[in-house]
Amino acid sequence: MHEFNLIQKYFTWDNPPENVAMTVGDDAAIMDLPKNKQLVTSVDTLISGVHFPKETPAQAIGYKALAVSLSDLAAMGASPKWFTLALTLPEINQSWLEDFSQGLKKLAQEHQCFLVGGDTTKGPLSISIQVMGLVDSGKALLRSGAKSGDKLYVTGTLGDANAGLDYLLNNSQVLAPEARQYCQKRLNYPIPRLVESAAIKDLASSCIDLSDGLLQDLSHILSASSIGAKLDLSQLPLSLALRTLEDKNSLAYALAGGDDYELLFTTSKENESKLLSRIGDKVTCIGSIAKDIHGIIDKAGKQLESSGYNHFND
Repeated sequence: MHEFNLIQKYFTWDNPPENVAMTVGDDAAIMDLPKNKQLVTSVDTLISGVHFPKETPAQAIGYKALAVSLSDLAAMGASPKWFTLALTLPEINQSWLEDFSQGLKKLAQEHQCFLVGGDTTKGPLSISIQVMGLVDSGKALLRSGAKSGDKLYVTGTLGDANAGLDYLLNNSQVLAPEARQYCQKRLNYPIPRLVESAAIKDLASSCIDLSDGLLQDLSHILSASSIGAKLDLSQLPLSLALRTLEDKNSLAYALAGGDDYELLFTTSKENESKLLSRIGDKVTCIGSIAKDIHGIIDKAGKQLESSGYNHFND
């Protein structure tokens, strides 16, 4: 199959939205931007054997490649609109491409995010997706807004994806078979928290998505906001799968495991009741922000540190 036939068959989508003036098929895409909106853009690259095990199903790879980028938009309080795809393939495998494109398109349609362009080339399997979204001018969520007295909240549950990855890479037997399946699903099909983002965007003072582990990503908020945090480890939200583990194992996954793609955010005490009335069943308070704390401590005052995920670790 020729490269251009591949693009036409798998990545040229019908019925572009009205704000897309030029889509796949020209040298570049053209989109119309509404007034009083800012463009929010992010790019992520996933490499086979690095960001997903080589045996990962193609549909899951397509889904996750877009999901992790949509999660970045969620962290900024932006609504997704368009994305581009750069796909490097070792060979043209039409069965693989069919599954990959289905996983990609299913999630894109769910969040009304349209593929407007990209590139294909030959080489080791890698996927780069650049997402573009819109936010009201001056209203984007940032990492730098946390203030002393704010409460620290997180969506969903923590550590599941890392537990699933640990089993796949190290044949870890700490999870029962049914729990393993759940955690592997969380690894392969993370949920971009765009619904929750829309609910908190006018209430949160800072926000980040959890890609590299709770402690490491929280440290980014604290660094940007020049402030510290106290965590209540007993309140960390754990799935039924992780609750079956010893505390030391579940805490290790929850605090340092990557690939959760949950939202970690702060909100003022004044906004807390409104937050809980909107999505109280989808978020958990796990701590607070304070100016007299250096770094991250637990309720007993013990310093909590984790290197989290590092792309350049051997």
